[in-house]
Amino acid sequence: MECWEDYYGLLQVHPQAGAEIIQSAYKRLCKMYHPDVNHDPSAAGMMARINRAYETLQDPDTRRRYHREWERRNDTPSPRVEVRERVIYINRGNEESGSPGANSAVKNYFAHLRRRDFKSAYALVSDEDKKCFGYGAFVEWQESVSALYEVGETHIKLFKRYDAFKTASGGKLTAEEYTVTLSEKDKTTGRVAEYTLTKYAVLERGVWRVYLGYRDLTPLMMQFKAMASNPKEVQLLALWERHKESNDLGMGMLNRAGLEDALEKEIYRFKRYERPFTLGVFSVSVPAYVLDPGTRERVMKYTGYVISESLRCVDSAAWLGNGMFAVILAESDKTRAAAALRRITKTVRHDISACFDFDIGVTAGMSEYAGQKGGALIDACLLRIRATAAPPEKQISV
Repeated sequence: MECWEDYYGLLQVHPQAGAEIIQSAYKRLCKMYHPDVNHDPSAAGMMARINRAYETLQDPDTRRRYHREWERRNDTPSPRVEVRERVIYINRGNEESGSPGANSAVKNYFAHLRRRDFKSAYALVSDEDKKCFGYGAFVEWQESVSALYEVGETHIKLFKRYDAFKTASGGKLTAEEYTVTLSEKDKTTGRVAEYTLTKYAVLERGVWRVYLGYRDLTPLMMQFKAMASNPKEVQLLALWERHKESNDLGMGMLNRAGLEDALEKEIYRFKRYERPFTLGVFSVSVPAYVLDPGTRERVMKYTGYVISESLRCVDSAAWLGNGMFAVILAESDKTRAAAALRRITKTVRHDISACFDFDIGVTAGMSEYAGQKGGALIDACLLRIRATAAPPEKQISV
């Protein structure tokens, strides 16, 4: 294969990851690099690479051929890029090495991790991070990583400088972003691979510290502990159980819990990057003379399919029951969201009437995010749509 690339690394998934994990990773990266939401000139090229990777790995046949090539190359370390969300920078430095204090903090942080000197590594972590997690949690996290991987040689290089870097808590600090290239040995397989990731150094009270940006280390610890202690079948079962908690398997969409989780991610992006989003709700009713429960169920399932296919890859759809569907329209204010809801409503009515011998009722409503919690935003939408939707006797439960 010419111009071969590690698609697993690009999508940040394990080589044995299932189709749903690959799809989830693809959607997450689309939200970061799609030209509709990321106006950086390099985003289009990155999105093209992500699309190629997803198209190859989502099809069983092409993935099988690609995986054979990937296994053939596994004796040769293949670079993997860890894609991290970046903020728009204000000023870019010219120095390759960056500020001496910042460069030293990042370099020493990885040196301490390589020696498993977690106490010294934690001392270099920013106060912003220490407000979110303590020393014990940090050590437990690093020990769970060390059980699987052994860090080797590390090289760092200045990537960007920020005059007002926005932290997770909303503070703004002088910061430098570094590209970190390191070799890592998988203790389970013995393979050595080279990875490229990013790390930030922030200036706090005149001292450079390493900024990690994690609010809670528990999910990371659980992930690495599961990988180290559980057989593959147990890991897959756990993933399946988590999938069932946030998805309606009959409809093939997110459920209420999954919708709230997706909203929390959008709320985080709104608070950090001030990017608007709107929640839309559709109330779908079937004519009263359609009495067959099987037909009613097929109508709802097909409606959910049409709605999902009408969305952009950065959006999300959910089934709320009783004829109610919800959609999260990312990067959309009320004006853009209203146009999108009209388009989707028209598509749903057209496609359902083309497949069945009757028309359905579709009423749409929306609420632009204005600081409330995700659950409150959903309830507000539902109250609004129920006030204007079809009579209760025409609402359908599946």
